Amino acid sequence: MGFKSLLGIKKHQWKRTVNKYIVKTKAAFPQYPWDDFYRITEYFQGRGLSSLPERAFLFRLCHDLHANAKIVEIGSWIGESSCLLASGLKGEDAKLYAIDNFKGQASDPSARMRYQERMSRLKINNTKEIFDKNIAHFNLSSKVEAIAADSQEAAKSFREPLHSIDLLFIDGDHSEDATKKDITTWMPFLKHGGTVVFHDFSSNHGVPQAIWWAIQQSYFSGLVGIYGTMIAFRASESIGKMEM
Repeated sequence: MGFKSLLGIKKHQWKRTVNKYIVKTKAAFPQYPWDDFYRITEYFQGRGLSSLPERAFLFRLCHDLHANAKIVEIGSWIGESSCLLASGLKGEDAKLYAIDNFKGQASDPSARMRYQERMSRLKINNTKEIFDKNIAHFNLSSKVEAIAADSQEAAKSFREPLHSIDLLFIDGDHSEDATKKDITTWMPFLKHGGTVVFHDFSSNHGVPQAIWWAIQQSYFSGLVGIYGTMIAFRASESIGKMEM
């Protein structure tokens, strides 16, 4: 069998899997524009870092937001999750702030090695240009503002006031210490009752330990949902009383 024939079979299998998933999901959640979800998922085929249920969860969360909502995403890579999140933004003042150093740098050794390997295959040392192209492909440039910096550095010059963010997606440095810092630094920017989403909460990195610590510190008021390795919580009102 030729290489092109093999790719054709894989693409056919992928389309069948995605269509089957969307049919099932659309029956449960008919209010969402699943054609948009399909286009984004197809575009990132083979480059996606999440399962279909995880991608669909982000897609639904952003489409549930009110007009002119604000989202902060920590860890954007080449923009798949950014496109899924920004696709649901409505209103002239709606904005997704995508925070990433775009260099594959991470304090967790295994994560750093994994991202460096991916960048080596892409033959680049920075993913910002690819990110920008992917955002532009879906005409989302006016909704997305990329901040090329580490999470903590980005917070120092972040222009939105405290309690102004509707959704926070934490998918950056996966070490326990870094995830805790993302929680303590960025959750005060969330509105009371806003949503915080974590990726890889069931991984062998430090994310689950950091989440358990945040639960003990009363950062969350309730569980929003769990899909694959993504978990989402409502922000507690008590975070406004905590030190940044």
